[in-house]
Amino acid sequence: MMNTSNNEQSNEKIAAIKAIIAKPSMGFIPVGLCVSVLMLVVFTANPISAGREVLSDLDCVVEPSQVVRLGSAVPGLLATTKYDRSDFVSPGSVMATLESRVEQASLAISEEIAAHATAIDLRRASASFGERTKKRNASLLKTASISQQNMDQVETESRIAGLQVKQEKENLRLAQLRVERDRAALERRMIVSPIEGTIIKRFKSAGEYVDNEPVFEVAQLNPLHVEVIVPLEYLGQIESGMSGGVTILAPGFDDQVLNAEVRRIDAVADAASATFGVRLILDNPELKVPSGVRCSVDFFSS
Repeated sequence: MMNTSNNEQSNEKIAAIKAIIAKPSMGFIPVGLCVSVLMLVVFTANPISAGREVLSDLDCVVEPSQVVRLGSAVPGLLATTKYDRSDFVSPGSVMATLESRVEQASLAISEEIAAHATAIDLRRASASFGERTKKRNASLLKTASISQQNMDQVETESRIAGLQVKQEKENLRLAQLRVERDRAALERRMIVSPIEGTIIKRFKSAGEYVDNEPVFEVAQLNPLHVEVIVPLEYLGQIESGMSGGVTILAPGFDDQVLNAEVRRIDAVADAASATFGVRLILDNPELKVPSGVRCSVDFFSS
C-alpha cells in the first residue's frame, strides 16, 4: 500500500534542505553534500526502493483473490433474493431463500416433540413405585407372607419400569436429532455467501426455478491478486516473499506505487511463449484499489 506518511516526511526534509541552501547567512554548502542528503531522504521515504531492483516495468493485471458462483444445494423455487449487483456481502449472509413452508412446518413439529419430557417423567414415577413395591415385598418374603413367584413378578415389573425410563430418554435423543435434521434441511434452502466480497452478477430473481444454475457471482476484493507474466530468462531471480511495486493504470492512481508481495511462482513454464506466471498479493482493506484493471510492476529484492 502507499506509504503516504513517509512521502510527506520526505517532502518536508527536502524543503528544509532547499531552505538551508537558499539562505545566504549559512554560507556556502557543497552541492555534492546536498545531493547526497537529498538521495538519502528519497530512498528512505519509500521502503520498496530500498531493496535492489531485480526486474522493472512488467505488465500485470489486478484481479479478485476469489470469484465464487453461488447456487442452491437443492432444486426449488426462489422465494426471495435479498442482494443485487455491486452489493457488499459478509461471510454467512443469507443472499436468497427457496420456498420452504414444508420444511419450516417439519422443523416446528420436531422442536415441539423434543421440547416435552412428559413421557420420561411418567416412566420415572412408575419405576420409583416399582422399586418401593420391591422393597416391601422383600420384607414380606422373609416372613413367608408372599410366595417367591409373586416376588419374581414384582422384581420383573420394577426392572421393566427402569428400562422404560431408559427407552424414553433414547426417544428424546432421537427427537432432538430430528430437530437437527429438519433444521439442516431448511438451511439447505438458503443461499449463503461463504466469503466477504462484492456481487458481480445476479443470474436469478424471486419466482424463478433453480436447479443446477448459479444465482449469484461474488468476488473477494481484499486482498487482490496481481498476475504477472515474466520472461523465462528471469526464472530463479524472483522468489516468494519478494516485494513488488505496483502502479495501477487507472484514473486517480497516477504516480502511486503500491506495495505487494510475491506469493506464488508457477512451477511449469509456458514453452510456446517462454514465460512463466507470478502472483503477488496486494492488500486492499478499504477497497479503494479497483479490480480488473491493468498495471505495471517492479520487483525488488529484500
